[in-house]
Amino acid sequence: MIGNPAFAIRAGSDTRKPFHRGGVMRRMFTRFMALAFALGVCLALPEVGQAQEETRKTTVYGMLRQTPQGGIELTSAQEPGVVYVPFDRGSIMNSLLDIKVRVTGVVREIVARNGITYKVLAVDEVTPMTAEYGATTIERGKAAGLPGTDLAEVHAYHDRTCYFYPRYAVVESLAGYSDGHVLKVSAHTAADSPDAVCELAQGRPLFEIPNGGDFAFAGLAGDTLFVTNGPADGLHGLMAVNLAAQKQTLDATVIPGATVASGSLAYGEKIESGRKPACAAGKTATRPMRLDLKTGKAAAAGKESCWP
Repeated sequence: MIGNPAFAIRAGSDTRKPFHRGGVMRRMFTRFMALAFALGVCLALPEVGQAQEETRKTTVYGMLRQTPQGGIELTSAQEPGVVYVPFDRGSIMNSLLDIKVRVTGVVREIVARNGITYKVLAVDEVTPMTAEYGATTIERGKAAGLPGTDLAEVHAYHDRTCYFYPRYAVVESLAGYSDGHVLKVSAHTAADSPDAVCELAQGRPLFEIPNGGDFAFAGLAGDTLFVTNGPADGLHGLMAVNLAAQKQTLDATVIPGATVASGSLAYGEKIESGRKPACAAGKTATRPMRLDLKTGKAAAAGKESCWP
């Protein structure tokens, strides 16, 4: 007998669940949603893979060399005991052997053998870092700034100059938005690559003058940075900043001739107020001063005079 399914259950003549179109539709909808989700995941996988690929990228500063077997190896002074085995589809490395380069890519495999770690590197980009390619020249033990300041390793690029010290790096570059320049100082460790620090890719930013104008780097002595403002052969500004303490220790108008010796800065400061010597027209009253670089305290160091 074909009757009302609801009635059949009540009468006890048929205990089977009734056929219900809503249940079928719900099951079909559930399956459709599962398929749609799976399809979405498949479509999203390439983008997820690309994002992960970007986060896995590494940059190595070093030297490309050809092995006796004809292969190419990349070594970095900052990673002793590590040899990169780079490969690329376009053979972009063949013309860049035995020079400093910056290589960007993804490490695909790491193998340790005979005390050396080999990293297989899929190369995305190789950038030369040497003078013959117009990138940089390096001068070591060069005096930079006021007499008596520390000697620097100077990296001269086409658009900036980097003064590299054991613990700090000072980068002067042309401003992209004005006729001035940008002065940036960062702290670094011995493990940091000089090239990466000079490119501001490594190190800890400490100090910046965004649009230098007449400001210019005037040397570094220990933790103290010197910056001048104005013509060096006339009255000009002189600023001192203790980078370790993150504190400005001097901001004065001075005459030419400031020098650093025995942990202090000797300079002649323009007398702005108070007792001044009688100076002829065109001359400026000045006072010899000495700044202790460790304490950051300045004190008079002689009698007042007239300049020039």
